[in-house]
Amino acid sequence: MNRVENNHLHENKAHFERQYQCNTYICSIPLDFTNIPVHWHNEVEIIVIKKGSGYVTLNFQKYIVSSGDIVIVLPGMLHSIEGNTVSSMEYENILFSKQFLQFSSNDITQKELLEPFFEGKLQIRNYLSPGHSLHGEVRSIIDVLDDKCDEKNYGYQLFVKGALIQIIYLLIANPPSNNENRQPDKYEDKLKSIIQYISAHYHEEITIDEISEFCHYSPSHFMKFFKAHTGMSFISYVNNFRVTEARAMLASTNDSILEISQKCGFTNLSNFNRMFKRKYGVSPRQIRN
Repeated sequence: MNRVENNHLHENKAHFERQYQCNTYICSIPLDFTNIPVHWHNEVEIIVIKKGSGYVTLNFQKYIVSSGDIVIVLPGMLHSIEGNTVSSMEYENILFSKQFLQFSSNDITQKELLEPFFEGKLQIRNYLSPGHSLHGEVRSIIDVLDDKCDEKNYGYQLFVKGALIQIIYLLIANPPSNNENRQPDKYEDKLKSIIQYISAHYHEEITIDEISEFCHYSPSHFMKFFKAHTGMSFISYVNNFRVTEARAMLASTNDSILEISQKCGFTNLSNFNRMFKRKYGVSPRQIRN
């Protein structure tokens, strides 16, 4: 698998081709980027830590992760990924949509198992460490799935579908005990609405007063709230979002660097270049070339 930009900061990001709603990524922190800020999307994401250590946060619960750990992110779950000061971290992302595993609407497995799984109505273990009894079975399936995706032999897509269904079966057949269940955070929906707002308006100027009014918070309360739940200031988050969108445009369009910076909400080209290089270690021109 090629290392690619893990560019899915909001729920309507296209993660794969229309005909095949599944994809894999290998990413490295800090080689590819310093962190993935809190975000959510409509796909299931399986994060497999390959090397090193860092942190994955799911709906405000922070996990210390290291080589071998597996994290299951369901649709709609707020999550973020970051490294630590001790080591770098390399991880694999496996992303797939509900449509990828869709059966007919009157199929019992669709109505009673897959739909509730994708809607988060079934209790599952979202974090599996190598010491957990379920980990070995899930990891062995992922390893074969990776081999098939690398080889891309005839019919490999059918194997991938079957492997993902096996993983879902193991997760729903081995739910966590009652004392493992985490109560939902009352601020999850609020933060999701903020991220949706950024996704819709990142190309415009977004002031603190404007976003505070949207949240029905005072500006000072909003800034404290956002920093506490994302680990970064609102301005830093928006600029990070804009730069990530710009990188995607550099790869997918023929627009000039100036046009892209303006479409992503930057009014100053030098400021855009500086922020881009700070995040990716190279200039927009180097990416384009």
